[in-house]
Amino acid sequence: MFNRPVWAEIDLTAIAHNVTEIRKATNRAAKVCAVVKADGYGHGAAAVARTALQAGADCLAVAIVNEAVELRNAGFDVPILVLGYTPVCQADLVVKNHITQTIFSLDSARALSAAAISAGKTAKVHLKIDTGMARVGVSPTDAGVFAAAVAALPGVEIEGVYSHFATSDSWDKVFTYEQYRHFLEAIEYIKGQGIHIPIRHIANSAALLELPEMHLDMVRPGIILYGLWPSEEVKKSLLLKPAMKFKAQVGFVKDVPPNSSISYGRTYYTDQRSRIATLPVGYADGWSRLLAGKTQVLIHGQRAPIVGRVCMDQCMIDVSHIPDVTIDDEVLLFGGAELPVEEIAQIMGTINYEIVCMVGKRVPRYYISKTS
Repeated sequence: MFNRPVWAEIDLTAIAHNVTEIRKATNRAAKVCAVVKADGYGHGAAAVARTALQAGADCLAVAIVNEAVELRNAGFDVPILVLGYTPVCQADLVVKNHITQTIFSLDSARALSAAAISAGKTAKVHLKIDTGMARVGVSPTDAGVFAAAVAALPGVEIEGVYSHFATSDSWDKVFTYEQYRHFLEAIEYIKGQGIHIPIRHIANSAALLELPEMHLDMVRPGIILYGLWPSEEVKKSLLLKPAMKFKAQVGFVKDVPPNSSISYGRTYYTDQRSRIATLPVGYADGWSRLLAGKTQVLIHGQRAPIVGRVCMDQCMIDVSHIPDVTIDDEVLLFGGAELPVEEIAQIMGTINYEIVCMVGKRVPRYYISKTS
């Protein structure tokens, strides 16, 4: 079934269900822009995008222009917004592929204008406002002047304006409301220049869940699209279904005597005669070295600990307490209710976003759709 005995199982029915939940929670007038950057948070951008659009999403967002081009080449003709920086040397690529580009500098706007004129097309752009991330974006007070300068360029259409929250996934929403106020101020500065922008958006996953007054013209669900929560501090107001399970098959099983060292560095020794199974998955696949000696996997419905250091391509588990483990037995590394992604994230001192994005390119994605 697979070209490797390691795979990520992606439940597209769960993705569709999550989009339906998101659509129900979103203000009726607002568009849903499915964020499929970083290869769909590790789930596979094309498969997720196709499923999300079929389930009711209106458009797509990615981080870099190459991701947008890949989706165009896969046959997607819906609007695709690039959220991040695109070098001016790629302006022609943006225009040629009818990609909507985020801009926050006049150099980028001028490059898109020149590319659009040369191609006889119109470059659609969204203006990025920095309301408190101190990342990319123009300041709210400069928004009006910047918008006027962009609007004056031939071949450029300002379709949207947006910002991004820094702490909307926290229980304390004080700074989120402050950012929202600055965003509304920026829009007023733009209106003061006689410019109307049809798509205003600022709501990420957390704001979509808890701040309906901030849905405006479009929302940008990211992590919740994949059935995961932005943090433990948000209200779990939707019935989300995690879409990814990371799995492997046992590659080898052997009995070792007491006081046997396992893996590199000899950091682990058996304290009794033990049955050790080797899994053909390692840190090159996104199964982090930081998990050594700290996490467990699921095999035959029971948990088995990782023993010794995780190698680049393999790791070992102790299955002494689990009878009849043999080669090709299926092992769940993480996913679903049995071994939630958040458990792995907590062990590694990170967030669920990073865990699913870490699953490497050489790990095949296997897509399932459930009818029930």
